[in-house]
Amino acid sequence: MAEAASQDPSADAAEPSHPAIPSGRGHLAEPEGTSAARNPSARGIHTARAAWSRLPESVRATLPLWLGSRIAVALLSLAAARALTSRPARDAPGLRTLWDHWDVGLFTKVARYGYLSPAYSDRTEVDFPGLPLAIRLVHLVVPDWIVAGLVVSLLAGAVTAAALWRLAADEVGAPAARFAVVSLISFPYAVFLFAAYSEGLFLAFATASWLAARRQRWWLAGLLGAGAASTRISGVAFGVALAVQYVVGRRAAGRPVFAWPALALALPPIPVLAYLGYLRARTGGWGAYTDAMRDGWHRGTDWPWSGWATTWSSATDGNGASTFVWFWRGELLAVVVGVLLTVVLLIGRRWGEATFVGVMTTIMACTNYYASGIRGILVAFPLYLLLARAAARSPRVAPVYLLLCAPVMATLVIAFTQGQWVD
Repeated sequence: MAEAASQDPSADAAEPSHPAIPSGRGHLAEPEGTSAARNPSARGIHTARAAWSRLPESVRATLPLWLGSRIAVALLSLAAARALTSRPARDAPGLRTLWDHWDVGLFTKVARYGYLSPAYSDRTEVDFPGLPLAIRLVHLVVPDWIVAGLVVSLLAGAVTAAALWRLAADEVGAPAARFAVVSLISFPYAVFLFAAYSEGLFLAFATASWLAARRQRWWLAGLLGAGAASTRISGVAFGVALAVQYVVGRRAAGRPVFAWPALALALPPIPVLAYLGYLRARTGGWGAYTDAMRDGWHRGTDWPWSGWATTWSSATDGNGASTFVWFWRGELLAVVVGVLLTVVLLIGRRWGEATFVGVMTTIMACTNYYASGIRGILVAFPLYLLLARAAARSPRVAPVYLLLCAPVMATLVIAFTQGQWVD
């Protein structure tokens, strides 16, 4: 029959687009796709696969990895909470309670009540408004404030992973680009990418902005850079780096530096100036940010060597609490890593990336004592791009890095969720 049909043009016109095929049981099998159309479950799977295939390659390459790592971190925190307590099993804390520690409460207070509220006495002016605004937005659909913060970090991390993969893949290909994401996930302080802290949101904006800058889409880069600047003080360093990258990119493309896209570089400072102006209107002075840093955290600007000496004293105090002593040591290491990373990037003539890391390291070093510097290195995305390039050259880089960093990351997840100081 098939041969006759192929020889008769009129038969072609009469045949359906999906000809029936003998089923072997005396019936004609349904054309392919018909059963899916009649079976809602099969149709749903087919639709999901089609939608997945239309996603950008960077998302398909990183989303399973990112979500899998979040599940692993959540399970680790839950397991530790049950293994490291003598309380009754029925009193074991849930995920929400485990991740409500330290600055999480400060960010959620700002999201709920705003700055300088009579509802609390903490000096939250040191926290930029980007994350509280994002939490407040998510809270419109997520009733719990802590969970809303976790959702922000989850979504921001997915964006970061995709953008970081794309940045690395453009240079070294997909296999090594995957390690850029893995190195971020397993960074010792990656616990703050799960918690409702500002690091995850900053990285999402910064990596996406840098990707736009690489593609010479300067208005998009400036807009995303403004998002990064709204989240934390590291955004100041990023804005400077974006300007350097603009000059380098325009010259490399043979285009004039003084052109219309240069105005996009004015976007990142806007959130910082707007926030300082808001504090000025509320307090009557331009020094509200530094005053809050001094009054609430006993921090102020100082020469780098003075801050180093103070932090070194705390880091070598044998009578100090072990938790604090080791994290002061981490702060010293953060400055060393920041300086070394800046030098390596300068040698590699990566001027924009070196500017970001260098300015950020300078900001965290010019204080009377070091704090939160290691979280500054966490958001130094050029580090992960550098590791991807190294992994592309040597297969030993990835296992050595994971052997050194992953156990520390797991330890700090347990420490944070058990209420131990991790900074």
